[in-house]
Amino acid sequence: MIQFIILLLIPASPIAADDGVFDIRFPNVIVAAQSNGNISLQSGDATRDLYILPGSTDGMVYFEGEDLLSILEIAKSLPPVWSNHAHNGFFGTFKGDENVDIKLEAEDPEGEHITFEIVAGALPPGITLDVTSGHVKGVIPDVTGSYSFTIRAQDTHGKYADSVFKMETLEFDHCSSSPCLHNGQCTDTTGGFTCNCTTDYGGQKCETACRSKVINIRSPSVIPDAQMTAFRSYSSYLASNGRYGASGYGWCGTSTDSWLQVDLGHVTKIYRVETQGYSSHQYTKTYSMSYSTDGNTFYKVDPVNGAGSIFSASYSTSSTVHTLNVPVNARFVRFHPNTFVVRPCFKVELIGCRVLSLN
Repeated sequence: MIQFIILLLIPASPIAADDGVFDIRFPNVIVAAQSNGNISLQSGDATRDLYILPGSTDGMVYFEGEDLLSILEIAKSLPPVWSNHAHNGFFGTFKGDENVDIKLEAEDPEGEHITFEIVAGALPPGITLDVTSGHVKGVIPDVTGSYSFTIRAQDTHGKYADSVFKMETLEFDHCSSSPCLHNGQCTDTTGGFTCNCTTDYGGQKCETACRSKVINIRSPSVIPDAQMTAFRSYSSYLASNGRYGASGYGWCGTSTDSWLQVDLGHVTKIYRVETQGYSSHQYTKTYSMSYSTDGNTFYKVDPVNGAGSIFSASYSTSSTVHTLNVPVNARFVRFHPNTFVVRPCFKVELIGCRVLSLN
């Protein structure tokens, strides 16, 4: 019985036979058996070899659509090798807010590209792994903790090696450098610090002299129009016109029941108050003040210079300044006209500092 048939189309030109018995060299050679047949390739004897030789550079050997050479490369390849640390790698101990950039050290024996991934545990908050470059980087969290995690190094053949790492973080004492000025009391917080300014200074580090710090009500970027309100305003003399220094403008009420309110946006320690008249024909002669931290409960301002709680105002477009005997913490400040000519009109400004801590 014939086991298989080799179909060859041989042209008229001769076929070279260098060293072998059967040597055909054409662009494509197809060896096909019948539907139920087999193809067997066998070397000459038990000591001989059978060679499959693809092209010298990019040739491939396929079996049912699969590249046999690629499969052999995978089978022969070795997994990546971690270096420069023991099996339990220890990155180190880091202080909070410290910037880190650690390069993972792993090599592939065949020189293939390696990618990385976290397969167990978790990195500290704020720290990330670049899976392509193998860099562990970020800002250390400002907490004391210990973090263990497993990183997998994997080559292009799917071979991988895992290694366990550990990082320790320490909370950083932001008050260690005494950042608060003028006897301010420092409190360490996560990621920073706060200063409780116990003297007449304010600001993040108690660096600002509050007795001369103008809040700048005149600037809409500091105090928007929505933060200036009034009760019983006269005609078109709106609350937003009551900004100190506004040329040709001013707030006017209708009676002593009227008031002008400024919402400072946050609690502020008020040291001084400054008013300016609107015109020499209609102006406020005297006024009182009240304040609140929540916008619901208001308190009268303590007497000024022993003269009671009544403040004298400007009789014209000039300004008048009053220093409070006892500074007040306020977010909402109301100006109440007591006596006036024609209508109670004025423009206002406050001097003080934002309160960063009420303790």
